[in-house]
Amino acid sequence: MRGANILFNLVTFVFVALTLVVIVYAVAIAGDMAEPPFLLPPTDVPTPTLIPDLGEELPTPFLPTFTPSHTPEPTETPEPTMTPTPEPTEPLEAPPFTEPLPEMETPAPTEPPPEDTPESGEAGPPTETEDDAVGSAALAALPSFTPLATRDMLATNHTATPTITLTPGPRPTNTVTPTPQGPVPPTLAPYPFVVQPGTPLLRDSFAEGTTGCEWQGVAGTIVDQRGEAVVGVEVRVRGDASGEQTVLAGTDTDYGPSGWEARLSSAPRAERVTVVLWADDQLVSPPVEVLFPGVCAQNLALINFVQTRTY
Repeated sequence: MRGANILFNLVTFVFVALTLVVIVYAVAIAGDMAEPPFLLPPTDVPTPTLIPDLGEELPTPFLPTFTPSHTPEPTETPEPTMTPTPEPTEPLEAPPFTEPLPEMETPAPTEPPPEDTPESGEAGPPTETEDDAVGSAALAALPSFTPLATRDMLATNHTATPTITLTPGPRPTNTVTPTPQGPVPPTLAPYPFVVQPGTPLLRDSFAEGTTGCEWQGVAGTIVDQRGEAVVGVEVRVRGDASGEQTVLAGTDTDYGPSGWEARLSSAPRAERVTVVLWADDQLVSPPVEVLFPGVCAQNLALINFVQTRTY
């Protein structure tokens, strides 16, 4: 606590001293004993020293001068004018053929006088006479004849441009295909009877008198689209080993009201059999082919037919 009191007393003494100094300066300024601001640096500037005259002229500084130039006034630009295109002129006709200049008569060369034959009998070289030289010079001085162009020759130079004539062709026509009115008739099946899905089916025989392993054959039924029995249709069965036989639908009710059955052998054997339906002496079903494996568990081929349309 004592140290704190000493520090407080020192701070108080410093502030009291500063206050006294401020009061003294304020009184001095008020009594004109000090001029404010008394802490600024002196503002006296030293007088520049003159350079003695050495008798030499100082160079004159160069000052650029500006010479005004005359700007010409803008002139109007003439508007472009349309130059008329000269109309085509007719081709100049060739001047009429002029008659050729009359031929000048060429003077006939004069025969040179006979030369004396030398005593030795040999002929000397011929010498050109003065008249021959004059005639040759006259022929060379004549102008050459150039024939003028004729009308036919000018016509060949100006070939007429062919004119293309467009011939109108036939106008296209819109072909309208008539749309058939009413419902489209259904496409008829190739046969009135088809094989029922799921058949032919090979299994063991179950009808009376066919059970066991002492029988092999084919059987089935024939119905219409509503499931009603169709009787009286011929079922023709042909085997590779058993031959061909015919039975009627509805003769064996063990398979249904329209049931039929055809016995092939008294024991199972491997054989290929074909079954078709006939009615009114026409084929009314596709051929159905069955291949027996020759085992007791598959000694019956069950084939059912369904009528799809009338016949």
